[in-house]
Amino acid sequence: MHTVKLLCVVFSCLCAVAWASSNSQPCHSPPLTSGTMKVVSTGGHDLASGEFSYDSKANKFRFVEDTAHANKSSYMDVLIHFEEGVLYEIDSKNESCKKETLQFRKHLMEIPPDATHESEIYMGSPSVTEQGLRVRLWNGKLPELHAHYSLSTTSCGCLPVSGSYYGDKKDLLFSFFGVETEVDDPQVFVPPAYCEGVTFEEAPDDHSFFDLFHD
Repeated sequence: MHTVKLLCVVFSCLCAVAWASSNSQPCHSPPLTSGTMKVVSTGGHDLASGEFSYDSKANKFRFVEDTAHANKSSYMDVLIHFEEGVLYEIDSKNESCKKETLQFRKHLMEIPPDATHESEIYMGSPSVTEQGLRVRLWNGKLPELHAHYSLSTTSCGCLPVSGSYYGDKKDLLFSFFGVETEVDDPQVFVPPAYCEGVTFEEAPDDHSFFDLFHD
């Protein structure tokens, strides 16, 4: 028990040192993360909920909507290769694929380098063991989309906690749950074989990650 407490103290000190030396610069996500992502509108409408996987080094993102928690006729399964600017909409049931260009490549899985550090706060209790979470708050603008955003990440580890997006077309709230620093199957970042040879469909110049979520 004493060993566990000592490790916790050491870990907390290392986090504090890392935070102090970061000079409030945007932190970077772990190489791999996965968990549950929920998206709602500011009006309270559930837009999507499902499992996400993110490879920060390759900048690849997969989101598969949970069919058990959505009253829809179709469900989202998307793979985005942000570096290449390619978005795949996957229909595994019918083995079909839609491929679009993605001109705007910023998203909420990674803090943009020009983000502003707003503050560091505790959610819950800062003094009671395992009853609080220290988070950093970030915000910034996306002028190409006439929008602005805010993000919260864990202070030590830079794991996503929540985010918001406010634009001309829509306002979105993102929440992240059960986040792990691993991805069970790296193949989730590889397009299915039936996506090969599919021609690109035209997309607006401002087509973005945020356009995936709508009423």
